[in-house]
Amino acid sequence: MINKEIKKFIEHNSILMLANIGLDGLPKIRPMITLGFFRETLWFAVTESKLVYQELQKDNNLELCSVILGRWIRIKGKAVFEYDKSIITHVLEHSDITDKFYKNKNETEENVKVFYIEIENGVLSDLERDLKIKF
Repeated sequence: MINKEIKKFIEHNSILMLANIGLDGLPKIRPMITLGFFRETLWFAVTESKLVYQELQKDNNLELCSVILGRWIRIKGKAVFEYDKSIITHVLEHSDITDKFYKNKNETEENVKVFYIEIENGVLSDLERDLKIKF
């Protein structure tokens, strides 16, 4: 279960840097905007045409990181793609960013894929408060 402080940090810093291994075997990092928390974990969306989708299909290991002032979060886990249409629709309909990126677009036509993070471990650190929350 995600700690309230961790959830709050991510909700206020919804752009996370996603690090993974590219199709060329080299490390890649890119900004990803979270769709939010559903089922107590983080969800994201990508279109099938994006390179990151192809990379995560080949190797679903990833790390996420977000930094703001003296606070940061690191999350290690795996991308788990969801193929149940009702869950996909629910996640997209309840996300604050869906309208901005997928408004008036049919999920099937745009090949939108959603995935959640199966979290292995993580840490939220705050230098000002001398705080470190491991999860």
